[in-house]
Amino acid sequence: MSAYHYPQQYGRHSPVFSRATLLRHSGGVALLISAPASIVGHRSLHIGDTAAQTRETLANIEALLAEANRVARGARFELGTLAFKVYVRRPADLPVIKAELAAVLGAGTKVIYLQADICRQDLLVEIEAAGMCP
Repeated sequence: MSAYHYPQQYGRHSPVFSRATLLRHSGGVALLISAPASIVGHRSLHIGDTAAQTRETLANIEALLAEANRVARGARFELGTLAFKVYVRRPADLPVIKAELAAVLGAGTKVIYLQADICRQDLLVEIEAAGMCP
């Protein structure tokens, strides 16, 4: 669900952000993914379960990759070729998040971890990603 269409329970005005964007330039296509979390539709999922929230967030990123590959014909964005910035609410959850990401992404993926507030109180992790395709 587009954040532009969130119900009023999230505020008087809908959020104004895009989940992802493609930037075409002479060297190819860049994909910028804007910190999805464990949200499906407009609802937070897996409250209190850091591992499940991390997996749901990765599933949301994979859905964005599929759409980017559809829209940017010829592009082949893949999860393992992206660079990631991971926002972690509670430092104690870092080992769980790292383990979930390692299981999916492998060892060679570029990942930066930051302790930060996250858009909703019930969310424990958000993940930004970026990648390029020639």
